[in-house]
Amino acid sequence: MSRRVVSSHGSQHGQQPGAQSDSQSGSHSGRSADREPGRLNDQGSGQDGNYGTGPGQAPAHPRSARSARSVRPVSSAGSGIPPVISSGASSDVSAGVSSGKPIVRMPADDLLTSERAGEGFVDARRLKPGPSVAERIEDPSVGGKPGPLVRPKIVSFPARRKERRTAAVHNAARRILTLVLVVALIAGCIWGAFFSPLFRYDASTAVITGTNQWVDASQIEQIVDEDNGKSLLLVDSRDLAKRLDGIVGVSGATVQRRFPHGLAVSLTSAQPAAVLHVTSDNSLVPVTQDGEQLVRQSDESAYASIPRIDVDSADAAANNEAISQAVKVLGGLGSELAARVTSTTAPTRDSITSVMNDGVTVLWGDSTDIAFKASVVSAILAKKDAGDADYASLTYINVSSADSPIIK
Repeated sequence: MSRRVVSSHGSQHGQQPGAQSDSQSGSHSGRSADREPGRLNDQGSGQDGNYGTGPGQAPAHPRSARSARSVRPVSSAGSGIPPVISSGASSDVSAGVSSGKPIVRMPADDLLTSERAGEGFVDARRLKPGPSVAERIEDPSVGGKPGPLVRPKIVSFPARRKERRTAAVHNAARRILTLVLVVALIAGCIWGAFFSPLFRYDASTAVITGTNQWVDASQIEQIVDEDNGKSLLLVDSRDLAKRLDGIVGVSGATVQRRFPHGLAVSLTSAQPAAVLHVTSDNSLVPVTQDGEQLVRQSDESAYASIPRIDVDSADAAANNEAISQAVKVLGGLGSELAARVTSTTAPTRDSITSVMNDGVTVLWGDSTDIAFKASVVSAILAKKDAGDADYASLTYINVSSADSPIIK
């Protein structure tokens, strides 16, 4: 069986199997190695794995030897490896072979990964192995910067346990210290707000307004002084106002804190609606419209503009319904009309009668619609005071029925 061998000059010869074919194949391989040391032959590695060898070197294995004895040229298109041709060479590989010109290939960087590839054939069994994984782990400087196979050296387990215990102690100490600081801060704020002199209430700085001589000032001061020395934040202003409102003659009270040490107390004090003239001992007792007794005054001039009611006892306003109705009537007249009343009697609860300073007698009836009754009486007296002839001889006014007053 004959084989076809293509020389480097592109000529074809039919040869018989024998020594001549081997000699020609060997010489052809030698010339190819001399021309392109360390590179692939024109046949490529995709056919039979034959790599070029240097002069005088033997094939690496029997297959290489067999390929050296019998070489079949294969075009670059069939080798599976795209040819890399210099810029001065033709792109047609077949034309280059037929013309006898040598084909110059550039190094295949994706195939020649060994640093010794330029030396020609390299036996993998003679290559010096690179650093192992253990060497890379122990020596990060091998191969340049540390890579994924490089890790820090692990300390001994007892040292690691000691380190973890120390870290745990430090973390616990930090938590405890933080907790202590928080507790100390809260305790300091509580002490400063409720127990320190920072907001301590001083009763002497309290400002009290709205009092008069008819309200007991000693009771007001006693209630305001009860919380003296406490923290202003602990003073219950609502409870304080409620207790002040319970004083006789106080119809309303408000209390506000004035930081850092005081209170602002505002009172609405009542005026006497009438003065009870106790005939048994000739004493005067000021009472409110609700019948509450106010502070008695030593100077009788204080009662000059307040209407009087003759009674048998000081408790008559609370115990006698007729006197209670008379006090309510006098309390609803208003200050201007009440100043004209010289005396009031109350035979029954619906027959309250007053005598004015000009001698006119007014029958009020009871305290129902007293404000409207007072306005009617004020209008009639105004006409008399104005000199109206129809009212010049006026001596009696009956407003027990306010819608139809009777005058005489």
